Amino acid sequence: MNLDTLNNGKISRERFLSIITVIYSMLMITSNVMALKVIEIAGVTMDAGTVTYPLTFMIGDMIAENFGYKTARNLIWYGFGANLLFSVFAWTGTLLPAQDVLEPLTIGYNHLFTYSLRILLASFTAYLVGSLLNAASLIWIRRVTGTRWVAVRTIGSTALGALVDTAIFTVLAWAGTMPLMPMIKMGLCGYGIKMAYEGIIATPLNYVVNPFIKKRVEI
Repeated sequence: MNLDTLNNGKISRERFLSIITVIYSMLMITSNVMALKVIEIAGVTMDAGTVTYPLTFMIGDMIAENFGYKTARNLIWYGFGANLLFSVFAWTGTLLPAQDVLEPLTIGYNHLFTYSLRILLASFTAYLVGSLLNAASLIWIRRVTGTRWVAVRTIGSTALGALVDTAIFTVLAWAGTMPLMPMIKMGLCGYGIKMAYEGIIATPLNYVVNPFIKKRVEI
């Protein structure tokens, strides 16, 4: 069987999911690197990974909606594996000898990829629990609503998954390192941005992407 298209002109399931897995894993790695930087925009404090991380929930919703929980769960574990491998190899690079002439670059690299074990564990734990909960809750809501009310499923599942994800990461990563109120404010800002992404960008896109997948991809 051709992995590009089937006899009926549809994109094969294997090819489509392979492409989505690459995009999803890239977003996971990018988000975790960006999360090492805390930014402030218009008085709102958040980690820079908040800019890209909500897109992983959008993709998770799309896969769960069209291919089921098992496929979404596999995607989440693939993303976890890619992120873990990247973290291990990036950290290994800090142990390798460098040329003296490149010392400023080496210092920057080592500073970036000498991960705090606490931050790493917080990130991985929040990701796994939040993403799996997001996919499972979308399937549960779908059983109740049927194929109607896509917005209820996508926004509802993300509201729960992103809430748990944000709470776990904020507490595990920052508790005891900053005052309570700034920590809560940062968590709420991050959660608010994730939900804004879902409501303004991800959910409307689902109304375009889901019909395309049903029409053009082997389910």
